[in-house]
Amino acid sequence: MSSSDLKEEKSNAYINIASAEYEVAVEEAKEELIETLEYEDPDLLTRMFYAQRYIEQQYEYIKEHGGLFKFFDKWLFNSWKIESLSDNGIEYPKWENNNLSTRTTNWIVCVGLVTSEIMGAYLIPNSFSMLGFVPSNIMLVVFFGLTLLSGGVIWWVFVLLDSPEFPVKTFADIAYIIGGQPFKQLIIFLQLVSTILTCGVIIISAGECVIILRDNRMCWVGLLVLLAGVMMLLSLIKKLSVIGKYCLMVTFINYISLFIQLGYIGHSEPNWANALSVLGIPQGPIETYGITPGMSLMNRVVAIANISYVFAGSIVFPEIISELKRPFEFWKTLISAETIILIVYLIFGNYIYAYQGQFSNSPAVFGVSNINAMKGLSFITFVTSFFQGLVFGHISCKIVYKNYIPMIIKTIRFESKRGLTIWVAIVFLIWIAIFVIGAGVPQVGAVSAFTSSLTVTPLTYIVPYITHLYMLYKIENISNITNFIPFKTKLEKTSLWQFSKSGYKKHWVFSFLYSGICLGAFVLLGMGLWASVEYIKYIFDVTDASSFSCTSPI
Repeated sequence: MSSSDLKEEKSNAYINIASAEYEVAVEEAKEELIETLEYEDPDLLTRMFYAQRYIEQQYEYIKEHGGLFKFFDKWLFNSWKIESLSDNGIEYPKWENNNLSTRTTNWIVCVGLVTSEIMGAYLIPNSFSMLGFVPSNIMLVVFFGLTLLSGGVIWWVFVLLDSPEFPVKTFADIAYIIGGQPFKQLIIFLQLVSTILTCGVIIISAGECVIILRDNRMCWVGLLVLLAGVMMLLSLIKKLSVIGKYCLMVTFINYISLFIQLGYIGHSEPNWANALSVLGIPQGPIETYGITPGMSLMNRVVAIANISYVFAGSIVFPEIISELKRPFEFWKTLISAETIILIVYLIFGNYIYAYQGQFSNSPAVFGVSNINAMKGLSFITFVTSFFQGLVFGHISCKIVYKNYIPMIIKTIRFESKRGLTIWVAIVFLIWIAIFVIGAGVPQVGAVSAFTSSLTVTPLTYIVPYITHLYMLYKIENISNITNFIPFKTKLEKTSLWQFSKSGYKKHWVFSFLYSGICLGAFVLLGMGLWASVEYIKYIFDVTDASSFSCTSPI
């Protein structure tokens, strides 16, 4: 036998040994998975490996059924494809997780869920009055673009990690997979504070609508006690699925209400009394500007923060994506919904500011001077706010119960006496906090600006970009893996410098772009907190609003 033949024979032998070892390792991984069917915390590489199979499955379906965007779908598929996580034609261990079986929602249905945030339109006209036509329209387009981008990148990360075996269901899930418990708890805390503050905004709006509906004024703090008490009792219900269905109907009615407001405001003068009581602006000539002169930095920052606030839906995008039958298609939902929202905001803000100028109120319905019309529209706003308050209040309670109670009590059943007792206590404490916010700062624009700065800004304009950049860097650092085996193959430890260097070399454009966006977001966060606190002081000085008082803010 020649030396070349001998070398070839040895080479084949080594290949066969390596292949045999690989197959043995795969079999061991199968056995490990079968023995631990409740295994729900795989390492990052294993999760991404299974997600690759799910992405391929979704893409095959989309490609087979064709469509106008097949080239875009192919580009998306290639952006997710990781060659180092290929299964190499060898069968890998599989496990169907029943948690994914409920995913039946179409992307068109999710457009309706995302556009429910269109209710934020009532804050836009007042922001126009503080900024003027030019800055307001620019800010709307800028935040639309940033929200579209942040929603897109968080969706991209979601798909990169999601699979039938190990589904992703929430924003907190993504945070835990990438950064462990500390990152998860940060996201949960920000979401909790956001929902509580948002509920505070909602209960203020609902209370103001009740004041409008009554000829005889009520004690403001007493009214908030009544509203918070009723909502608290309804929040004790374990599930709000029935109320959720009503919310969709109420949202549709609210869309109609927005355009009815345009009709009345376009054919009547502003409501001078509400402009004075809510905004502190006495009756005078209506003035509109390209750039509003004489406005303080505080007012301008509050206006920008409120425009940011009304594009805050991306903080729940993962929860919406997790309902989709094919998460691959969420980009259609995202673009369609955000475009609809932008169009409505542009129409609503420009139209009302054009007719009411500096008297554009917050909420906008209080600018309607026809008393009967304002009462009718206020009733719709009240019903909308009531249902929204129930949902956000219930979500706040669930966040505490599901995430914080297990850290204190390891084994607890919701149906048990102890579980129900803890649930009642949580509901009671959450609604006390909501009442304190509403009674302590009875002004919608001030609380929404504070909410936007403290929670919406980091969740929408910082966390998604950092998460996306981390995953891009991670992909570059796993590109040299060969013969990957789920649960077995581990990535070699590298220093933070090496990790960043290899990722930055390939993705320096994203690195610069995201660094700029995050830096700007941090500036907006800091200035927004300062401006919103100063605005609260200003509101107390120039209006009838006062903390924990019977005096109505309108």
